[in-house]
Amino acid sequence: MSWENVKQILRPEGVHMGVMKVDKEICTSCGLCIRNCPFRAWEMGEDEYPKLKDSYECFSCYNCAIACPVEAISIVEPYHADAGGFWATEPYPLPAVMPLKPKDEKGEPDRWNAIEQAILERRSVRNYKDKPVPESFIRRVLEAGRFAPSAGNCQPWKFVAITDRKVLDEIDAAVKGVIGGMSAMYRNDDMVKNLAGMVNPAEPGLFDPRIALGGMGAIASSGMGCTLGAPAVILLLGDARSISGPQINIGICGTNMNLVANSLGIKACWVGFTAVVQMVPGFAEKLGVKPPWRIISSMTLGWPAFKQEGMVPREYRPVTWIRPGAAPAEETAEDVK
Repeated sequence: MSWENVKQILRPEGVHMGVMKVDKEICTSCGLCIRNCPFRAWEMGEDEYPKLKDSYECFSCYNCAIACPVEAISIVEPYHADAGGFWATEPYPLPAVMPLKPKDEKGEPDRWNAIEQAILERRSVRNYKDKPVPESFIRRVLEAGRFAPSAGNCQPWKFVAITDRKVLDEIDAAVKGVIGGMSAMYRNDDMVKNLAGMVNPAEPGLFDPRIALGGMGAIASSGMGCTLGAPAVILLLGDARSISGPQINIGICGTNMNLVANSLGIKACWVGFTAVVQMVPGFAEKLGVKPPWRIISSMTLGWPAFKQEGMVPREYRPVTWIRPGAAPAEETAEDVK
């Protein structure tokens, strides 16, 4: 791809990072918001209260807010991109809405069932205790993946379970080497043009500002490794020949695994950056990954160091309803309040 064809992807305009606020009247300065931010957007101010750094990336994930024990953090302005640009959000920004109140088959108020509760409260956990995960629990997580549904029952998955910290450190170093170089090029106005050939117009998400600035930036500039210091990591391998492609099948498989991990008291986080090791000659083979298999994603597992889960608002994208005898009708967040 030429630079002109991908300029709007690699040099987007009108991107606004999230803006957070701390209520100093109730903040206890515990620092959990700083620890739980995946992009390290926060720092402790001179007045001993958390504040956003002068230069930061934030995509309104609510990680800081969910970790706060006294609910001292709120979003002033969510991440969004203006209309007209390649990464424009819809609308600008989308409203964030808490889960709609459950109702029974008659439309009467109801309670969340156990599965709904688990899904609505599940969040990625990135801070773990220095405590091994029993292999018996890892096997139960693996079994949840093995019994997932797949297109045509092709079952296009294999797993690599890693509990050796030395190997995980090697993965961190390999990923940081590649991502560090990409991040440096992305942030340089002259060098960024060298990334034009890596842009796939059909799948441009690698260069979404939230990843290109936030995710890659965090790995490149901080001491955070992509395996998050977790005591266990499962690589999710997909068969490139699989029916409908490996991504959706691995997504279904990994969701099963994630929910079962949470049910056991250990917690999990999806990590896609581990797939980058496949760009390092010979590294994937060292992990037992050979064609037609490739790393699609991975999952860190560990005991949570502190509370990192709970219900938060999510963007409400308009839903189009097509009901018997009626024209399609679009339902917005205002319609369901």
